[in-house]
Amino acid sequence: VMMDGTRSIEELQELFAPDNPEVIQSILKGLEDQALLDDATPFKVHSGIDTLLELEDFTNDLLQTTVEGNLFWKPITSSESELPITVLYGFGIEHYHLSCHRWNWDFPVLGCQNYRKVQQLINQLYSQEYGQDQLWLKALNGIGISDQDLNDAIALPETVAIGNALAYWANSEPLVLLSTLGVLKRQAYHHLSSYLAACERVNLESGFIDPIRELVNRNITGESENLIHRIFQDIGHVDQQTQQRLGDQIYLFIEMYNNFYRAIWNYYSSTSDLLRRVSAL
Repeated sequence: VMMDGTRSIEELQELFAPDNPEVIQSILKGLEDQALLDDATPFKVHSGIDTLLELEDFTNDLLQTTVEGNLFWKPITSSESELPITVLYGFGIEHYHLSCHRWNWDFPVLGCQNYRKVQQLINQLYSQEYGQDQLWLKALNGIGISDQDLNDAIALPETVAIGNALAYWANSEPLVLLSTLGVLKRQAYHHLSSYLAACERVNLESGFIDPIRELVNRNITGESENLIHRIFQDIGHVDQQTQQRLGDQIYLFIEMYNNFYRAIWNYYSSTSDLLRRVSAL
């Protein structure tokens, strides 16, 4: 009665095997092999890792056509461009704002997965990310921006938009959040390396550059990206509707990600005031 076609695979997994969802997949596969599934269409499993790999191809194409050639990254990666130092500092400021509010999306997703192994992998992922906000803070301290200064500062609207979106997905669409974190992890080493090279090219202070170099070295192993792959490997099936929703939300995220970097260039290239102070409003 419980498998009368009125419940989704995910519902059956939640009801009967929340800690081992693959059991339900095995039962359904066995029933299908014995021609005991009364379904007009063959049952087709679309695994979590298949879904993630498809999303990676999709996001790589989007990144190539948007972010890589935008106002910020084109001059950053060109050795011939003159870079406003304020833009390089602004990159650090906005990433600090983003990283120090990550608990808004970390804690909800830590409690939303019913699969024990997936939850353990998510815990490992966040333990690897711990302390990145302190490295950004150390870099900003190195150019004379104090903790008190940052407490009085507000992020650009585009930075806030990314943080709010990640927090929303953490509470309502954890697979979307994990997919977007996969995008960020894949880009972290590539983008941070280019950014570090630009900082070195214009001879920024060592007090600023050294913590950035540590961030680059943290991302060189790709351990966080591997963990995200392992998380998706332990998700037995992603239905067609969820696949479509993931693709739509990733598209939205890449738009926000592109706007984030464009906003850094637009604001910090035209100002000498690095901090948008609450006290000055």
